[in-house]
Amino acid sequence: MKISTWLRAFVLSTMAGAGTCALAQFEGAFNVPEHTTTPTVRIIYPQEGAAFLLGDEVQICADVDGFSNHVAGVTFFANGTELGTVSNGMEHSDTYCLTVTNLKVGDFGLSAVAMDTGGIVATSAIVDISVVTNLPPKVHIVEPQNGELILGPTNVEVSAAAYDPDGTVASVEFFNGSTSLGTVTAPPIMFKTNRWGVFPIKEPFSLVWSNAPVGAHVLTAVATDNGGATATSAPVNINIVTDLPPRVHIEFPENGSSYRAPATINIRADASDQGGSVAKVQFFANSNSLGVVTVPVTVTNWEFVDSDYSLTWSNAPAGTYTLTVVATDNAGMISTSAPVKVTVYPPPAPKVVIVNPRNGRTIPGAPRNIEVSAIESNFTNPIVNVRFFDGAGSIGTSTNSPFSSIVWSNVPPGAYTLTAVATDKASIMATSPPVSITVITNQPPSWWGGD
Repeated sequence: MKISTWLRAFVLSTMAGAGTCALAQFEGAFNVPEHTTTPTVRIIYPQEGAAFLLGDEVQICADVDGFSNHVAGVTFFANGTELGTVSNGMEHSDTYCLTVTNLKVGDFGLSAVAMDTGGIVATSAIVDISVVTNLPPKVHIVEPQNGELILGPTNVEVSAAAYDPDGTVASVEFFNGSTSLGTVTAPPIMFKTNRWGVFPIKEPFSLVWSNAPVGAHVLTAVATDNGGATATSAPVNINIVTDLPPRVHIEFPENGSSYRAPATINIRADASDQGGSVAKVQFFANSNSLGVVTVPVTVTNWEFVDSDYSLTWSNAPAGTYTLTVVATDNAGMISTSAPVKVTVYPPPAPKVVIVNPRNGRTIPGAPRNIEVSAIESNFTNPIVNVRFFDGAGSIGTSTNSPFSSIVWSNVPPGAYTLTAVATDKASIMATSPPVSITVITNQPPSWWGGD
């Protein structure tokens, strides 16, 4: 019994003594939905338009979903005639499959009806299949590629791969739109040799379309098998043009490269034009132009010699950038390279550290002179000076870099906190961590823990 049904029965029995009116009010208010989703059944195999050879097994599978109760069974039909019922789904799934072996030659509309233990029914959409005595061949065009641009007018080789699952392919006819380009009845046999021997390899069905004119064309191939069944390939769209756009891609830097700001990034692109020459190459970081290069440079890479277009992007600030290159040929046609992403990280913060005396040191012999030294790093501009302090009081200034030093004269006994402040030409400043020292009058005994 479902929980909602049990709960309703329990409450009704409890309220039985409250009178007819209370019961009626409860029944009107008690409305727990039996189904939270719409039950569905869908044939997932075979697919629409599938063909089967007479005598072959046909497995029909359906998925069920959304039933609140257990599915009692799925009944399969062909053209409205029951084929059988499956009461158990495949293991760990909601898929129910039936294997049929007695379908005759013809066209069939398959459907499935699922019913749960509560009597809820769902019916699938119809999937059309056919049973034939001769399966049609399969064919697709392998050359040229869909969307290809070809410089012309010119001769175009058109090739198709075709096979027949239950026989042989007798011929393949090629079309430009509705115009036949010719029929190929037998592809040539080529022999491939390897360490195991010589093997015959059947080449694709091919012909040469002579003097293909400029314009947009839709190519198809129709294969016919030895039983007369035919199949048509998916269309291939090509354009024959009088000028091809240039080709361009970024050779350096690699996608995902990273740099430290301010960065110097050398960008190198390879650009060529089959129908003419490259007039210019423009470099971009995001949408900002970095510059235009009109003359390539020759780059020798081992045994290869390339003519590349190069540009140096100096002082690139921190950020994430998408680099692209746009090539323009002598006829004004343009192409854009695939994007390359680079990241420029901020530089490490400038810093200065006191290296002498060491933090926590005890220095005897007061009053005495003490050398105070510091090292600066990560400044992008030259250091102007390093000022040394005891607390807030200045004890000296050094103009040496990157190792700055002063002599702090006649230091009396006491505890001191030293810091250094470095300043560069751009007025960028950095303050060192504090160093605490103690200056005493007498030399401490040998067991003394200080320096």
